Amino acid sequence: MSLTVRLSNKAAVLPMSERELAVLRLLGRLGMVLGQTIRDVICFDQHESTCRNMLHELAGRKLIWQASAPQADDVGRSAGRAPNVYGLTDDGRQVLDTFGAEPHDGTFERLIYRSKQAPSAPAVAALVSETYLSDWCASLLDQIRRTPMLAGVHVQRRYAVTGTDGALLQTIGAVIILAFDPELRTFERPMWVIPWLTDGVISSSWRIVRLALEVDTGMMAMRSLLELAQTYQRLSGDRTYQRLLGGPPRPVIITPPARRARSVAEVWMSAWEGSPALLTTVERTVHPDYGVLWGNYVALKANPVQPALLLGNLLGTVDQWPSKISTWPGLASGAKP
Repeated sequence: MSLTVRLSNKAAVLPMSERELAVLRLLGRLGMVLGQTIRDVICFDQHESTCRNMLHELAGRKLIWQASAPQADDVGRSAGRAPNVYGLTDDGRQVLDTFGAEPHDGTFERLIYRSKQAPSAPAVAALVSETYLSDWCASLLDQIRRTPMLAGVHVQRRYAVTGTDGALLQTIGAVIILAFDPELRTFERPMWVIPWLTDGVISSSWRIVRLALEVDTGMMAMRSLLELAQTYQRLSGDRTYQRLLGGPPRPVIITPPARRARSVAEVWMSAWEGSPALLTTVERTVHPDYGVLWGNYVALKANPVQPALLLGNLLGTVDQWPSKISTWPGLASGAKP
């Protein structure tokens, strides 16, 4: 379906398809996103060239920016030709506003974008770390949308937590809110659509999961990790998260190799006894077939730590997952298992 909008600063009518708007919304929420990730999430049912041409056209219109992402072994990418990475521009953000695609309840205001006049490529370090974060979020989205129980989802990278006076209290790596309706048994949306929570309305009958993703690159001082845990504890207790997110999120901490994970766990648990946080490593967070949803996590609420599921017992076990998502239409359209 093709839609049109007349931009206030342009005389021409700008045509937009629903799929193109979906790309802009994904980029605004996830920041820097690899082209392959966009194809996996938004365009898995289309030929690769169709998605590539759409991204090329959006970049030509200056609605998105494009750069080459470096290869990086520590996030699991093989050597070879550098893939493209994309992000939202200020013009793309204006298009979303003109269409009313994102509400002005903090959702639109938090969208990540760059000026179309900015340099073509962000810093290499930013590309590596931010595409890792966006890949993690996209992996979760790709799996979780396969259950008909998913009523809505909110994801925002670089989530700014502010006080009632507007002061910045914390910037979370990514906030994820998942809403499940146990009564839903069939899919009522196109298989490629992410059902974003856009109106702030959450039914009392839904089951809600709130996650806060933090990635420790190995460069953060242990004192900083201690303060991070204390910040989560303080903002959970003073109802700041209740005011902004509807409830406190469960921190999910990803570290480099396991030799650092033990130190991170000890520091976190010393700062926040009984913390609901989960800990994993870059290598263990991704299940070979079902992504980060079914990765290996440990709970930091007790010492010694214990294995835990990302969403608790909400979706059963990983062995039950294939049968729970067997009716998802995307499986017949070329999507990855």
